[in-house]
Amino acid sequence: MSDRARMTGQVVFLTIALAVFWLAFIADLQPDDLYVGIPAVILSVAFAFFSIRRLPIRFRPTLRDLMQLWRLPWYIVSGIAEIAWVLAKDLVGKRAESLFRAAPWYPNGDDGHDIALRSLAVAYTTVAPNFIIVGIDRERGRMLFHQVSESSVPIMTQRLGAGSGE
Repeated sequence: MSDRARMTGQVVFLTIALAVFWLAFIADLQPDDLYVGIPAVILSVAFAFFSIRRLPIRFRPTLRDLMQLWRLPWYIVSGIAEIAWVLAKDLVGKRAESLFRAAPWYPNGDDGHDIALRSLAVAYTTVAPNFIIVGIDRERGRMLFHQVSESSVPIMTQRLGAGSGE
């Protein structure tokens, strides 16, 4: 597919998505709303179009990478349980550990797939309340994260590029 065709498809998709979101939030088709909404959608699409042209997004995940999301509900539930357990121990006088840890990180390149792996790992893993990714140090090949109680690096994060932890 040519760049022009891909860009046209992105603009059409973005226009439809913004219009649908705007209508969903407004939920009203009065003329006054249309006078404001239509220019807002056009300006938003123009801004997005020129931003994409100037700063090409190099985010190229595979379907396998995106599908790691299915593990997230379990990580949220287990993370809440872990936080509750730490809170219970804190209430009886045993202070939380508050650990700053590092795990090996392997996809350190600048191509779209490595960028997608880093982005998805940070986004997916940080949703769970017991695991906060501080950042990924590409020079040293480390993923830096914070936990209140030590646990293993989630399988989801390992499949996106992290090692098992240190």
